[in-house]
This record gives sequence, structure tokens and C-alpha cells, in this order.
Amino acid sequence: MRLDFSLPRRVRLVYFGRIGLGILRNYVTETDVAIYENPRERLNVWVALRMLLSRDLSEFSYYRAFLRWRKPKFVITMEDNNVTFYATKVILPECKTLAIQNGVRNAHSHSADSNFKIELQQLSQRGYDADVIGTLGGLGSAFYRGALPNSKVKLVEIGHVMNNALSVSGEPEAQAIRRLVFISKFPNRGESGIDNEWDSKVIFYMHQAALTAEQYYNVEGIVARHCAELATEQSMQFVVLGKRPSWQVGEYRYFAERLRGVNWQYSPSDSQASSYEAIRPNDVIVNVDSTLGYELFSRGLRVAFIAARMYAAGHPEIVEQRFGYPLINESSGPFWTSEATEAEIRRVVSTAISVNEEQWLTMTDSERQLLFQYDRANTRLCNELDALGIRNSGPRLWTRELIPLN
Repeated sequence: MRLDFSLPRRVRLVYFGRIGLGILRNYVTETDVAIYENPRERLNVWVALRMLLSRDLSEFSYYRAFLRWRKPKFVITMEDNNVTFYATKVILPECKTLAIQNGVRNAHSHSADSNFKIELQQLSQRGYDADVIGTLGGLGSAFYRGALPNSKVKLVEIGHVMNNALSVSGEPEAQAIRRLVFISKFPNRGESGIDNEWDSKVIFYMHQAALTAEQYYNVEGIVARHCAELATEQSMQFVVLGKRPSWQVGEYRYFAERLRGVNWQYSPSDSQASSYEAIRPNDVIVNVDSTLGYELFSRGLRVAFIAARMYAAGHPEIVEQRFGYPLINESSGPFWTSEATEAEIRRVVSTAISVNEEQWLTMTDSERQLLFQYDRANTRLCNELDALGIRNSGPRLWTRELIPLN
């Protein structure tokens, strides 16, 4: 914890949390601002003293004291899955709030008894709410309609702000071998990646199902192995698109073990833009349930979905994290499956490899429109900022010199 002794002053706008600040500041041009940070990470002593006077030592009480010092006109966040943000409407009802969805939401939780959706449903009865939520598309809108069933919140399908702001490589490399790219979701477990609790410690719950890291990430190795073998047969390069930076060597070691004996390449995530910059327009991409996979799919790129995390974890009865759930109820389709079998993986990925561009766009059109939006340069976000009265730059792409390393 870091201590902050500065006296809080009144501001026009508060950023709730630091996640996504780099992309938000690319559009929001307000200068009279402050950043709210979790008190376990950065504690302002003046805010803490005001909290102590209330005799309530919760984060809600700290956030209430923070807002009463700052008195903002607007609060915006990309930490849309932090319930404390939604308390803003309880503390300062006149303050306008905007949450921007930053990932696919489901029943995934650190508790067997609750999850973000259930918690928000319960807190909404006490006034927790938002004025506007910019969702990723139909999937996000469906989630928040369920999480805030009695709310008057405005749901605007803006897509993923970073995806909208960044370009993938403009042209395929001349004479380049076609690539099959697998999107990793390997966890942040420090430099080493895998420890002696990998297969014993419960890290997540999906409803009542307790999952170890080995169970939850088992699908990654299965899918990568079958895809690497298929790529070799198709004379394609196989690339693992990493979720972690190069210094976290655990991700590389994990896939090196599971891909032993086959040719593969590794592309780490060393900046906020690196995953997008690593993609070529003619790549065939394989995704399990990563938000990035849906982002690239929304652009019209070839993304095959092996949405079989729960199947590979030994819980095929759990439907969350299947492709397009709950808007798509079919467990399999021409470019998706919920089973991590070799036959299903080969069927789905082979389809994405073999069809021509026109066939792919026609085959995927209804799902792309239904599930996830792509709004190049973030026109819809800027329109919503205008409507709220938040000063902004207007639509534009995120230029390279503005992209933070992390």
C-alpha cells in the first residue's frame, strides 16, 4: 500500500481505477480530473480520516468519503466488473456515470456462493446502478440486462474500445506462409508461471464447480497440440499468441511442454498493442473464450472457436463460456464447437482454413452482428461522451506513440 498525503480537491471528472486509462485518455480530453484507486493499493490519508469518522471501514465507506471530497460531475471506468463503481449512484445520485465493458462476463467467480452478476443483482436493490454502460455487443447487453434487471441504465453497444482504436497489419507479408494462430489465455502467475499448487489449489468457481489451474487451463494445451499438428499437415506455420509478456516465461514453458516434437512459434504480449500488431489479415485464428478472439471475429477475420473450457475441465454440463452463450444455444456449428475432441477441433479449424473469403463472411455474418460490435475509431463511444457532456477528441485511431507499454 502507498500512502497519499495530498489534500483532495473538487474535480469535474473521476476515473474509477487505472485499468484502461491509456485508452480512455486517448479520447477523453477533460483536464480537471482525479483517479480513484483501491485503498489497499493507494490510501489517501484525508479520505481515510473522513472514512473513520463514519465508523465504517469498508471500501464503500472509503469510496463515499473520496466522492464527498471530490464532488465530480462525471465518473467513468473500464473496470465494469467492480461493484464499487455502481455505488456512485447511491452516494452522488446527480453524478453521471459511464462504465465501459472491458471483457466477456459470465458466472466465473472466486467464490462458490456468488459471482459478479448475482452480487450486482442484489446490490441493485439498494440503488447500485449506472447511467450508461458501453457494452461489447449483444453478449454484453444480455449480461447487463440480467445483472441490472430493474434499472433504467442505457446500454450502448460500442464494441471493445481498444479493438476499435487499433489496426491489425495492413497487408499480408509478401510470399509469407499462411499461419494458424492460437490465442492463449495463460494466467498471470509471475515469472515462473506454474508452481506446486497448479493442480491442487482451487483458483476459480463456475457456479458450484471448483476448478484448479490445471483443470481450468487444460483446454489450452489440448487445442494447441491438435492445431499444431493440423498446421503441419496443411503446410502452415503454427503460432501461439501469448497473453503474457516475454519476462513471464511460464507461458512459453507451458506450451513448449505441450507442443514438444512439433514446430511452433511464440509471440508474447509485450505492449497493449502487440496482440493486434501480431495478427495478419490472412491468418486463421483459433480461440477458446478470449475476449480478443471475439474482437478479431467482429472485424470479419477468420476465428474458429473451440469453446470447450468446461468440457476439458471435466464439467461438460456447464454451458457458460460456450460460444455465444446465452444468445447462441447450439453447442456446435460450422465454425464453433463445445467439445475438445480431436475430431471436433479438426472439423471446425479445417472449415476456417478451407472456405474462401466470401464464404467466410457469409457464414459468420449473423453471429458477428448478434454477439460483438466493431466500431472503427470509436464513433459510438465519442457520441456517448458528447451526450453526457464529457469533453473528448472525437473519433480517431490510437496512434503508436500514445500506446503505453502496459
